[in-house]
Parts: sequence; structure tokens; C-alpha cells
Amino acid sequence: MFEQTLLPALKTARSRYMDVLVNLEEKELVWKLAPGSNSIGFLIHHIAEVEYRFCMMFFQRPLPDGLTLATIGNVKDEGIYTELAPLHAIREASFAHLLDSLSSLPEEAWDIPCVAPIGTLTPRQALGRLIYHNGYHAGQIGLIRKYGGAQ
Repeated sequence: MFEQTLLPALKTARSRYMDVLVNLEEKELVWKLAPGSNSIGFLIHHIAEVEYRFCMMFFQRPLPDGLTLATIGNVKDEGIYTELAPLHAIREASFAHLLDSLSSLPEEAWDIPCVAPIGTLTPRQALGRLIYHNGYHAGQIGLIRKYGGAQ
């Protein structure tokens, strides 16, 4: 079911995110739109962490051992996400974890509400919210790359 109905939309949204990362240089990871805002590196890490968290909250998949969620909640960008290789690795790993979680979710579970700290959503609704979340932050990354810089 997932592969035929929801995966095409997810892949299309993901392709737009990947487009804003084309030719990303390590020096850009610290770029921001304004002082106090989040950097590109922080946003890439945050998107990955949220994918993992949604898997845990809505898609019946626990967090991988040793993973901590440091960019979720009332947190400040401390400028620590400054290396491309680890960011590419967590981005790829979180998306693989998400795809595996979604394809493994039983068909009957897609419309059963799940109570989570962010609200009660069905997995189908949660996937829509996750796609929106990723697009929102991908848009921020695009704006930072176009108009931002080192702060």
C-alpha cells in the first residue's frame, strides 16, 4: 500500500530537499539568515532527527541505539554541525530508517491514531506533517544559501 500510494509523494518532496543541497560546501554549513537563527548544518541535522523521532512516535520503530535528539525542542544552534560527511551520513541514515519504517508498517496501522508529545495523529497524517516539516526547513536552507552568509 505505502509503495503505491504514499511513497511517490514522499520521494517527490525529498527530491526538492535534495535539490537545495546540490553543491553544498562545508563553509556554508555555518551560514544563517540572521544572528540567532539556525544554520544550514543545524537544519540538516534537525531534519534527520525529526525523521527518526517520527519513526518512533508514529511508525512503530524505535530510535537506533546511541542516537540522541539534540536539535528538537527549545534548543539553540551552538554551531557544532560544521562537517559535511557526518551530516550527509545522518541525512541518508535517517531517510533509510524512515523508508524502512514506512514500508514495514502494517496496512491496518496507517489510520490508527497514535498519541505523541506533538499531538494525536494517524501515521498517514504524521507522514503529511513530516513532509511539510521537511519542506519548510528545506525552504529555509534554500533561502539561507541565496540570501544568507556567515554571521
